[in-house]
Amino acid sequence: MDERGAHAAIVEFARDLARRIDRVGMDEAPLALVKAYQSALKDLQRAAVRLAPRPGRDLGESVPSVPTPSSPAQLHAVEESPLAKLRRKEAERAAKRSSAAS
Repeated sequence: MDERGAHAAIVEFARDLARRIDRVGMDEAPLALVKAYQSALKDLQRAAVRLAPRPGRDLGESVPSVPTPSSPAQLHAVEESPLAKLRRKEAERAAKRSSAAS
């Protein structure tokens, strides 16, 4: 994240809180200061996640992975659809009719 970007305020706030904790020591820091620092870290982590590119959206089309032997087998349709079956039977009947007529 950039110090001059959209999250500059939270970056500077987290650094300021870290400096204050470093001055007094983690064990001696007031609980409110530690909680504020932890909250700022959470905000920074959320912002970093939002800025990270997401596969498939920000990086373009993802390349399909080759299945490894430990992955389950890929499923393929092996049954004929009812419409395809009807068309195949009609074509067979038409072929029989044309061969019988010849």
